[in-house]
Amino acid sequence: FCAFVVELKSIRIAGTKDAGKTWSKPVEVMKCPRDGYIADPNVLSAGKRLTVYATFVPAPWPPFSKSETYASTSEDGGATWSSATRITMPHKYTSGKVHVPLRLKDGTLVMGYSWDIPAEEGHAAGEEGTMNARAGVLLSHDEGKTWAPGGDVHVAESPMGADEPALVQLKNGDLFMIARTSTSRPYETRSHDGGLTWEDPKPSRFQGFNSPSCLLRLKDKSVLRVWDNSASNRFPLVASLSTDECKTWSPPRTLTEPTADAKGELSFRTACYPSAAQAKDGTIVVVWWETSAAGSNIGLARFNRAWVEEAKGRPKPGTIVAFGDSVTLGARPGVTEYQTFRHLLEGRLKEKGVNARVVNAGVGGSNTRDALARMERDVLAEDPQLVIVTFGVNDAAMIDGGPVARTEPRVLLDEYRANLNEILLRCRQAKAKVLLCTPTPMTRAYPYSNMGEYSQAKHEDINYMLRRYAEAARQVARQQKIPLVDLFDLFTTRPEGLSLIPDGNHPWPEGHALIAEALFEVVRKALQ
Repeated sequence: FCAFVVELKSIRIAGTKDAGKTWSKPVEVMKCPRDGYIADPNVLSAGKRLTVYATFVPAPWPPFSKSETYASTSEDGGATWSSATRITMPHKYTSGKVHVPLRLKDGTLVMGYSWDIPAEEGHAAGEEGTMNARAGVLLSHDEGKTWAPGGDVHVAESPMGADEPALVQLKNGDLFMIARTSTSRPYETRSHDGGLTWEDPKPSRFQGFNSPSCLLRLKDKSVLRVWDNSASNRFPLVASLSTDECKTWSPPRTLTEPTADAKGELSFRTACYPSAAQAKDGTIVVVWWETSAAGSNIGLARFNRAWVEEAKGRPKPGTIVAFGDSVTLGARPGVTEYQTFRHLLEGRLKEKGVNARVVNAGVGGSNTRDALARMERDVLAEDPQLVIVTFGVNDAAMIDGGPVARTEPRVLLDEYRANLNEILLRCRQAKAKVLLCTPTPMTRAYPYSNMGEYSQAKHEDINYMLRRYAEAARQVARQQKIPLVDLFDLFTTRPEGLSLIPDGNHPWPEGHALIAEALFEVVRKALQ
């Protein structure tokens, strides 16, 4: 069965008897009980008895101060449904019930959910993006009629906390959870007591951009994982297998990713919220929410375990990590992921027969100081063959958020040099080669170019400070005898160069193409 929401006003369900080849006509399960919206349906199955749960948010909103959970039951395999009844929840605003509940060995039902801290404290969020949630489980001992709270976790590093958990029971009875976060990675945790308490959550070795994962115990006892394997987008949607109880995972295989036209426009925008089931014949069926310029659809893939594991037999690609700030991150309004230098470089290498993947470890606002703090998680955990290091714009910045003018850079020049040297040292200790890049320049299109030290009254050249950091990066590369790609000169020495940075800070598609071209030969030589 597949339950889904229609225009945030009703919940419908459809079933398949042939492992997803064909589906029954959708039947309405419930609709909004009054003015508001309804979403997040999930299905509990017990023989012919089905129960669908959904989250209703009553108007007016914002703020998002409360939600209500409703359940509707079918006793005839989904043909007819009872009137929706409200289920008591332990918190004011609960959500994140997006997966099928688990049945533990003792019969207890466990359902993942999340609840919003600001709403609980009486100062509800004005928009979903400013919520701060805890992810945990609800427990039922009466076949899903009533639910009590188990334990939950919070991720302080994530501005939105932890949300929309995926769960699986391990062979030893433990529970394994993957929680969505608003960082570039989901977080993982385990419970040893049926969900009552949880270990401190840790970042996953996989990337995942602010989107929930999916877990499924297969009939052969392996575990399937489905998620958006990207630091900045809700695609590509990939699948992986674990045969050692979620300790290690097979190389990801792509279920779907968009194609790009000549202008970089994508065939779809997101492929997220995956859910999975396995048919009697072993076929794995995964569905997801897909959005495009034309609207929303339900995507579907059918495959088997062997298809996922084919990746194991292929030569392992070399890993290149692009480590930097928002220029490295790339994707933003005006630039799609498929127009970033990371994607273009990876594609060019493959065209020339170089088996390599380029991992995006760019974080907006990042400087060399916080780069050191996240280096183990974002770079070294990838076991890279080569690391492309590009920092400086935020180190040299003379404006803080607000905006507030500064009298000195965020990271002083001597510390910037020291941090670059430490980054290079850690890469070498991990047996990774390093390619250093100077930062890209700023232009007078920068919105705060007339504030503080950036004003023309103070400095005619907006790059007066950044030039010193670019030169420091050159000096470090010479001293360390490592290759350097001079992105600062790349844009400042050609007539059209600065026009490729139209917002004053970030290269647009033509600028990313220029960076990829400059990197290609140096990277290919470094990999030989």
